[in-house]
Amino acid sequence: MKLDIQGHSGCDIAIVYEDNELHIHKSTHDAGYVPRLVNQANKQIAASNREYQNIRVPKVFAVEQTDSDAVIKMEYIYSKNYVEYFENAGFEQIKYLIGAIEYFIDLEINASTMQTVPSHILTDKMADVARKVANNAHLKDDREALELVNRSQAVMDGVGDMVMPVGTCHGDLTFSNILFNGNNYYLIDFLDSFIESPLLDIVKIRQDTAYLWSTLMYNKPFDKVRLSIVSEKIDKAIDEYFTSRYQWYRQYYMPLQLMNFLRILQYGHDEKVIAYIKRVIAGQLESYN
Repeated sequence: MKLDIQGHSGCDIAIVYEDNELHIHKSTHDAGYVPRLVNQANKQIAASNREYQNIRVPKVFAVEQTDSDAVIKMEYIYSKNYVEYFENAGFEQIKYLIGAIEYFIDLEINASTMQTVPSHILTDKMADVARKVANNAHLKDDREALELVNRSQAVMDGVGDMVMPVGTCHGDLTFSNILFNGNNYYLIDFLDSFIESPLLDIVKIRQDTAYLWSTLMYNKPFDKVRLSIVSEKIDKAIDEYFTSRYQWYRQYYMPLQLMNFLRILQYGHDEKVIAYIKRVIAGQLESYN
């Protein structure tokens, strides 16, 4: 039995029943995407071999690859998505989730080393974003978007070299990539990142807790007020936790969150989503005035 569903990354996702068990098959038929999907699989395999408290990673059973195709065969997890979980979770469950996220990122920090990230890493990425926005058919004539990019370039030019932990991160640690099974949280869809730093995982989780990004992609009815309250509580706790412990978080979170949304903007095609991202970026730039 095979049930195909659409993945957010453009890959094909299939729920497959074989050997008396359900498996997930994630595949691509884009030759250009094959190396990236294989790298993601290897990243997930490495993470699944580590020990985390209440954090789980689905096992990868096989990675099959040709020049034009790749498929990752992995464990199927019976779970709730973040909206279903938050709508029924009590205070203790949310507190438990916060602790698990903090613990997971602290383990990433401990597995990384403090390194100097040269300034050109950020400025080169900013130049790449500017090129992609200028070539995006939905943005190239958008004066507001182009002006936001120009203002952001000045911010990135002023950041300089960054000293931060580098070595390991999930790469896309958003609520939509967490499966909820009781008090166990399964991480899926690992991605490569332009800086392999735990700080990027804090940036991504706060993309949801502070900016409610994943709700834009959620098509079913849900209690927006409750989800906003829960997200705000999680965001405040995470921000306070890392602010109190790490200078590099206090110093570099804001420019890297700005870069995060710029990197989302460069692929924008939906008018509503583009308008939302521009509001977020404009609000972030206000803090630099």
